[in-house]
Amino acid sequence: MIRQVGRTGDPEIRRALRVKLANEHAEQKDTVLIDELGICRGLGRIDLVVVNSVVHGYEIKSNRDSMRRLESQVEKYSRVLERATVVVGDRHLNAALDIVPDWWGVLLFQDDPKSSRFKSVRISKKNPKLDSRSLVELLWRDEAIAFLDERSLAFGVRGKPRRFVWDRVCEHFQVREIAAKVRDQLKARSGHLILSKR
Repeated sequence: MIRQVGRTGDPEIRRALRVKLANEHAEQKDTVLIDELGICRGLGRIDLVVVNSVVHGYEIKSNRDSMRRLESQVEKYSRVLERATVVVGDRHLNAALDIVPDWWGVLLFQDDPKSSRFKSVRISKKNPKLDSRSLVELLWRDEAIAFLDERSLAFGVRGKPRRFVWDRVCEHFQVREIAAKVRDQLKARSGHLILSKR
């Protein structure tokens, strides 16, 4: 007998999640949605990220997916996300609750033949420990230079590789200041979908 693990895969859940997030944030004009945000210099890629007053990442694990990578993904994502939620099929719910930290949200995708819908199992909280260096690596080099220029701190690093620029930012700015700058720059870049009722 062949065991069915769910008819809905990542693409279907992603589309449904995009609609859910667009509806939830339709009135927030400063909100953007980013697909596949690369972090930690390419070591991780978050499925969907909502950016407004916080950076909130969503990692999808459908019933067709493996959970093998989730633990390492959680470690990387927790360096840069101010809030995080794992979105799972019912097959992976218990494993997700065991793996993700208490501040991560857990959203269950219910794969029902009549109606597919989401159920909140645990609401996300603010990340208690962001990593300054991982955060600043989300800034492009020119963005980091401009950030330093705000306090006349770019002297000596303008012609150096980006790692020296990032180091300078971490030396002179608090983690919450870096997080705020990252939010601003993610919103400012072109190609990101502004969430609306459209």
